[in-house]
Amino acid sequence: MQCPDDVREVVSDILTTGLLRVRSLAWAGDASRCAIEADHLHNLPSLLGNYEPEKLSYYWHVEKPAFESASRSVSLDEFDPLWARLAPHVPESAEAILTS
Repeated sequence: MQCPDDVREVVSDILTTGLLRVRSLAWAGDASRCAIEADHLHNLPSLLGNYEPEKLSYYWHVEKPAFESASRSVSLDEFDPLWARLAPHVPESAEAILTS
């Protein structure tokens, strides 16, 4: 299924923001933080290439909270407006998570 334009735009912005953060952290020599940032991003390209609402739900309800938990001592302010734009597109059903 083709990714809806609104979702595609914000997921692309999340990827861009995340990759810029990874690049900055790599130049600073912080490999462990790079891994956390990359782990947050690694499934998003498949969401763009083969959109399924369950994938978006999994990102929102599983991967995003795991990233936030692993980032408690790090500012995620750059992602907040992006996540606010994405929120209206996320399926609310917990069943979507279980089927992914």
